[in-house]
Amino acid sequence: MNTLKLNQLLEKYQWKIKRLGPQNEKVVEIRSILHNTLNSVERRFVTEGMWAHHKLRMTDIHIEYCLFCPEMMYSNEAIELVEAFMNSTDDIYVVSPKTFQRLSDRDDPDGFISVGILPVYHKEDLGIRDDAVIVILDGLESPGNIGTILRSCDGAGVDAVIICNPKARVNNPKLIKASMGAVFTVPIVYFEHPSECITWLKNHRFHIYLADSEARSFYGNRVYGGNTALVLGSERYGISQEWYNHPVQTLTIPMSGSCDSLNVGVAASILTYEICLRKKALGGDEYENKL
Repeated sequence: MNTLKLNQLLEKYQWKIKRLGPQNEKVVEIRSILHNTLNSVERRFVTEGMWAHHKLRMTDIHIEYCLFCPEMMYSNEAIELVEAFMNSTDDIYVVSPKTFQRLSDRDDPDGFISVGILPVYHKEDLGIRDDAVIVILDGLESPGNIGTILRSCDGAGVDAVIICNPKARVNNPKLIKASMGAVFTVPIVYFEHPSECITWLKNHRFHIYLADSEARSFYGNRVYGGNTALVLGSERYGISQEWYNHPVQTLTIPMSGSCDSLNVGVAASILTYEICLRKKALGGDEYENKL
């Protein structure tokens, strides 16, 4: 650790930094968010770690406050990142190693936590481009699976994720962690009922594909032209029956072993990358010729 650089940072911002004890309301609030028991602001989130904070810096997400532990600042990168947030965040707090350890779920924490508000997107906010790809999560219950899917959607280049029939909070700490920052960059829109979502998709001329382990059509045999919507269902109950009452197509991922299906997060990764690669210049004729 560059002790000199850290001391210079603390001296430079001493007018702004406040010290918090373990019973301070900010510390209590962070613990409530991390235990998923805070109901006042559903989109308030806690993030920890260098990767997630670098992602945050790429966005316009509002950060309410940050807290850090100087004794845990092991790298120049961490010190520089804290300083960047000091310049853009009004409230900065220092806590002891013991207090920080109570807030962190890491064996080797890097001493920096931020609390912010996730952006709210509405269906009217989605500028649907030609040949768009949207992933719909129907009734998914596991926040870890949702976070993993967001990460895959970010990597594949999906335009937006729709959460239909929501069962998990988007600010759930497990979702935030599993998304590896994707929850900050992928637009997420909510529909309470499948019927509303289906109507919206039809109005925007989406071809709807359902990921169904019992389908007969192999996902690799499709063209995926035009606006494409991929629907993935609940881990326990699958896709809501209402989707099957409309003109849709079903897709399956072949299983060669004894298992009859994949985890929904794994299935989403395979299908979203397949669809997006076929649509992008990275795929094109060259990709088609490899099939």
